Amino acid sequence: MLSLLCAAAILTANPAPAHNCADHQDGTKPKVAQTKAEKEAARFQEDLLKDKKQGKEAADYYDRELPPSKDAASITRVEQIGERLAAIANSTPFDTLWGEKRETEFEYRFKVVESPDVNAFSLPGGYIYVYQGLVNFCQSDDELAGVLAHEVMHAAQRHIAWMQKEQQKLAPIQIPLILASIFAGSGEGLLATQLTGTALTNGWSQKAEFSADYGGIQLMTAAGYNPTGMLTFMERLQIKDGIAERAIDLGIFRTHPPSKERANRIEAYMQKNLMKIQRSLVSTSFRARLVEDETSTALMYGRRKLMVLPKSGNNERALKLTKSVNDFMDSVPEMYEVQPGEEGIIYGKNRLLLTLTEEDAKANGCTLEELQNKFTKSLRASIFSLAYHIWESRG
Repeated sequence: MLSLLCAAAILTANPAPAHNCADHQDGTKPKVAQTKAEKEAARFQEDLLKDKKQGKEAADYYDRELPPSKDAASITRVEQIGERLAAIANSTPFDTLWGEKRETEFEYRFKVVESPDVNAFSLPGGYIYVYQGLVNFCQSDDELAGVLAHEVMHAAQRHIAWMQKEQQKLAPIQIPLILASIFAGSGEGLLATQLTGTALTNGWSQKAEFSADYGGIQLMTAAGYNPTGMLTFMERLQIKDGIAERAIDLGIFRTHPPSKERANRIEAYMQKNLMKIQRSLVSTSFRARLVEDETSTALMYGRRKLMVLPKSGNNERALKLTKSVNDFMDSVPEMYEVQPGEEGIIYGKNRLLLTLTEEDAKANGCTLEELQNKFTKSLRASIFSLAYHIWESRG
């Protein structure tokens, strides 16, 4: 469309003679521009059909190679979130960093496969595969929506087609064999196919990853999911990935940018667009919560116990304490910003965070002063853990 607009501008600046032989008898211009637009639209539809055909052929292969999950709840969960995202992706334009900027429409299919790996990949035409290990790793629908939105954007922005355009040396027959390598982050597939120009492909796939994140945040937000879920998924994944990354240098065989780079970009986008980052809403690792058993109720942060609450039936106070800790931790405080005060008071950032009571101390089997010190120590340890996840993903 841009070329047509430019042509229209040139015609306006340089009007044709009054009796141009190309004019119709009634003085109107022939519909050459419209014909060009129709031809371009037809070519685009042919390209989309190629995507669908290519994706179907690859999907037939992966359906034979990857056994489906037997977890009915996970399958339903992925399909429901995926269908919600797909409906918006097919009807809403989003900003694109790299890839197809024209609106695409595919019949998206979401498949859960039986594997403990934390992985997912997208095929042309809207075929999306999610590993059971990834579903288990996600701590909320928001985190899972972040992954699915990212994969939807790979298909919607036609990243495989764009890679093919930029590297004509890639034979079409190779594409189904390297799809999992490019989008699942596996160096093995690249080695197995003896792919030439790996360094160039690596650069394109990183562009595709950043663009899929950028579009994915827009998509999940439009679908009503909290974009912080994409951020916390990356932050937690970095801890997991970091162990492998320190053990082996993937070099040019790295197909995904490190999670820390992607987390940086996601957080920067959210801050630029004034999106509030509240990790406690989307991740149990970054959330204070109440855990009950037959004898007690514990206030936890992540996996760490902060204190035991008395069985007084005062649920309102318990919920208030939980919210107070979550609001404080969502601000990403420093360890020194937690300080004990007098009479069971705990300060956070020089403000009253919460007040412990003698009843609390009794429930924890200690004095009030001892509980203050224990709670302060536990909360500081939680801050250290939070900072480790966040700053390790930035480091």
